[in-house]
Amino acid sequence: MSRNSALEPLHPVFREKAGSLLQECAKAELPFKLFEGYRSPERQLDLYQQGRTAPGAIVTRANAWQSYHQYGVAADFVLFTNGRWSWADSGEFKNHWKKLHQLATKVGLEPLSWELPHLQLKGQQLAGLMAGHYPSGGDSDWADNLRQTIRNWQGQPPAPPMPPLLSERPAVTAELAEPLLPVTQGGGAMQATVTARGGLRVRAGPGTEFDVISSLAAGQRLWLLQSKGDWTQVDIAGDGLVDGYCHSAFLQVIT
Repeated sequence: MSRNSALEPLHPVFREKAGSLLQECAKAELPFKLFEGYRSPERQLDLYQQGRTAPGAIVTRANAWQSYHQYGVAADFVLFTNGRWSWADSGEFKNHWKKLHQLATKVGLEPLSWELPHLQLKGQQLAGLMAGHYPSGGDSDWADNLRQTIRNWQGQPPAPPMPPLLSERPAVTAELAEPLLPVTQGGGAMQATVTARGGLRVRAGPGTEFDVISSLAAGQRLWLLQSKGDWTQVDIAGDGLVDGYCHSAFLQVIT
């Protein structure tokens, strides 16, 4: 499995500190980049088996779910010079690693003496993470990725508890939970056209607090399925499936 250097799966507290560290490295003219951040338990297991039950040298002490990488609170920072990654740690490079660790400590990250590239969020205990005691301040990018990984894991050791479901979408209120009213004409779904000159947004739910998921052009035809207050559930393709919600004021029923 390939490594992941994206910032999104990382816990936002660690993500912010990793960004600060990279800025400090740039100021100090240290050629470090983020080599690997979040690491799936499947990849961790593969690395752990290397040198034990699989060919190669031992590269990690941690089995699946026993590394801070799985929880998005650690990353490996590696030298990147002349277009290549380098783990060189002798000569002039020895001081580079020393300075990296000094800067990491400055921004709130913790180095390991036996694994130079590895930096983790200071103050976190692995036993706590494995028991589901996650850092506060998580966001949906981090939580959704971790939840999906836990849901898909079928190996050993067992996965940790799920993090809280973090959604930017508001909870459904009693008003929105009321059943929608069908929009019909002669027993079938009504057709309508978009009357908004600049086009019309399609949202994931009946209200402006819901995400915009697509947009419609002025004059475009669609089918009306159900209504709730000022909003109408719409079918864009005419296949009877729900595509989202539009504000009813900008839909003209075709009679």
